[in-house]
Amino acid sequence: SLKDALGFLGSTLLATPKLDEVPVMGEIWEHSRQIVLISYSLVVTIAGLVVLAYQTLQTRASIKEILPRVAIGFVAANLSMLLAGYAIDLANALSQAILGSNLDPDQIGQSMTDTFMHDIDGGTIFLLLIALALLVMVVVVLLTYVVRIMITIVLLAAAPVLLMCHALPHTEPIAFWWWKAFAGTLAIQIGQSFALVAAVKLFFLPGGIALF
Repeated sequence: SLKDALGFLGSTLLATPKLDEVPVMGEIWEHSRQIVLISYSLVVTIAGLVVLAYQTLQTRASIKEILPRVAIGFVAANLSMLLAGYAIDLANALSQAILGSNLDPDQIGQSMTDTFMHDIDGGTIFLLLIALALLVMVVVVLLTYVVRIMITIVLLAAAPVLLMCHALPHTEPIAFWWWKAFAGTLAIQIGQSFALVAAVKLFFLPGGIALF
């Protein structure tokens, strides 16, 4: 049924798998976390040198600024998988909410049926064009899904190392980049959900664009 199809779309292609619960992903992330644990003593040493250089070689970072950064870098690196899991759950919930609150399967099904029956009465060319457009849309969503998941895996694998960069003011932009990249990747599925809702409402529901 259309309701099942929309539910499948929302729970698969317009969602992100719970990678934080995948054992292999956990192993990859753990390797990165071990790198952080091994190298964090070096980070603390560099932070100490930065503090010692305060008021001499630099006037930007005092001990009051460095200490919170060191703590934030360590905590963010070690909790990155947990935080990413919460973010994925939130993005999936938003996508489901967008689809569920804006698309009435019964109404859409009736509107699509009326559209297709109207075209069958007048010829099949337009019906073929609509079918082709829907096929292209599904293929685009599928390709975007594959790329999005690959990017998410890479970001999760590198999360501990990149978020460790919060520890120093000189490397903190790298950590900020990770947050922006991860948020942007999750935002894609939410944008696709809005696009699907807009397309269906514009072309198949009353008050939208007339197709004939």
